[in-house]
Amino acid sequence: MFGFLKKGSDNKSQDSQEIDLQAETISGKISELEQQLASNPQAADTQKQLMLEYNRALNIFAKSRHYRQEIDPLFVKIDELRNTIRKSF
Repeated sequence: MFGFLKKGSDNKSQDSQEIDLQAETISGKISELEQQLASNPQAADTQKQLMLEYNRALNIFAKSRHYRQEIDPLFVKIDELRNTIRKSF
């Protein structure tokens, strides 16, 4: 009788697992790009890619329970990257 409720909870569990997986993937890309930028701070392409990944991460991290606490530090990183980009021009 209440089978429709059970299916909804299964979908939510799968969705949260998928979101956590996406968050983990984006976090790995961000770490990789941050390392590249640390070795070459003037690399404009790396700066652009990193800013795009930061913006993608905001959306995904907000949906993920495991990565939600990373949103505030992410805003700080975005501000730092913007300042770096401004200084390079």
